[in-house]
Amino acid sequence: MTKLQNELREFRRLWLFVTVVTWLLVAVTVTLNVMHAPGGVIAHSIGGSAPVLMFVCVEFIARIPGTSPWLTAGRISASVVVAGICFGISWQQQVNFMLSVGYQGWTVYAYPVMVDGVTLVAVLSLVEVTRKSRSLRAALADLADSSAPAARPVTPAETAAEQAGREYRESLARARSDAAADALIRKPFELAPAAEAA
Repeated sequence: MTKLQNELREFRRLWLFVTVVTWLLVAVTVTLNVMHAPGGVIAHSIGGSAPVLMFVCVEFIARIPGTSPWLTAGRISASVVVAGICFGISWQQQVNFMLSVGYQGWTVYAYPVMVDGVTLVAVLSLVEVTRKSRSLRAALADLADSSAPAARPVTPAETAAEQAGREYRESLARARSDAAADALIRKPFELAPAAEAA
C-alpha cells in the first residue's frame, strides 16, 4: 500500500504541474487569438473562445468517468470533432495575427501549429494523469477494504453464554438491591436501661 501511496503522491504533483502548464498554454493561445480579433468585448470573447472550448471538452472527458462504452465513444468522437474545429479556427486567427505583425514564409503557418499542438499535448497529458490518479485511488480503496478484518459470525453457544452472564449479573444486582433495602427497613437494636438490667 505504501508503494501505491507514494505513486499517487507523485502523480498528484505531476497533475498539478501539468495543470499549470496547460492553463498557461491555453492563456497564450487565447491571447494570440484575441489580439487578432477586431475591437470590442464581444469580438474578443468570440476570438478567444476556441481554445477554451477545446479545453472544456477534454476536461469533461477527463473528469467524468465513462458509464457506458457507447456513451464514452460518443463523447470522445464529439470532442475530437469540436477539438478539430477549434484547432482550425485558432490556427486561422493566429496565422492572420502573424501576417498582421509582419511575419512571412512558412513560419506564419508553422508557429500556430506549434502553439496549438503543444496545448493539445498538454491537455491530453492532463487527461492521462487524471485517469491514472483515479485508478490509483480506486486501488488504494480496494486494498483498504480487503485489509479490514471480516466480521466473525456469532455461534449459538456464545449467544447462550452471553445471555446467561447477563442474567447472572442482573440477579446479582437485584440481590444486592434487596439486601440494601432490608438494611434500611430493619429497626435499630434498643438496649435496656441500666436500672432494669440490675
